[in-house]
Amino acid sequence: MTFFNKFFKRKIKNNPESMKMAFSPVQAEKMLHMIQLSQEVELSCDEVHDLLDQYAEMVIRGENVANLLPLAHYHLEMCPDCREEFEALSLILQAQQKIDFTAKMTG
Repeated sequence: MTFFNKFFKRKIKNNPESMKMAFSPVQAEKMLHMIQLSQEVELSCDEVHDLLDQYAEMVIRGENVANLLPLAHYHLEMCPDCREEFEALSLILQAQQKIDFTAKMTG
């Protein structure tokens, strides 16, 4: 039994009202994992959003973004919201590349 399961069972036994939390033991474990992986220097979501277009273009060009923009790369691995934004932007840029290539070939 994990620490979190023991902790939450103890809470329920001592005070059932205390279990009215916004997150489950599984969510708490995920949060702890993210905290354990946190780094001394990190970028905020706003800072990553400012770099997202550059990051996506570098990925499409095949550049090693983990080496070139390590803090942004790390943030995107950790933050599902920013990763979703990146994936959407990447799809748009890839579609634009196809359109540009087709126009170049037919034009």
